[in-house]
Amino acid sequence: MEQERRQLQVLAVDDNQAIRLLLADVLSEAGYRVLIADDGAEAVEILEVEPVDVLITDYDMPRMNGLELIQWSRAHMPHATTVLVTGHDPEAIRAKDWPLGAPRILRKPFSEEDLLLLLGELRDATLTA
Repeated sequence: MEQERRQLQVLAVDDNQAIRLLLADVLSEAGYRVLIADDGAEAVEILEVEPVDVLITDYDMPRMNGLELIQWSRAHMPHATTVLVTGHDPEAIRAKDWPLGAPRILRKPFSEEDLLLLLGELRDATLTA
């Protein structure tokens, strides 16, 4: 018997409008429900009323950076999977003290295929958990 596939809700957060809209377009076309935010502070406002399955956030943003947003989301939405998008060295980020484990990291520049492969893995893990 084939398991019914649930559509995941994703919040894409990036202060760069072009990247934010690209994430939204690619993920929407792949069948995900997508919300977008300009920065971490706006993301928190959204997450307080609209929980998500996956949070994809840029690292460098004004008002609240990606690491602060991930820490907030883990405290308030521990079920959500987090992905940090960055051009910085992923190993330096992973070396930080992460009491709940380092987030998944998608290094810039990334391809649409890289993004969709990662989201497919996360979807499959979420649906089988």
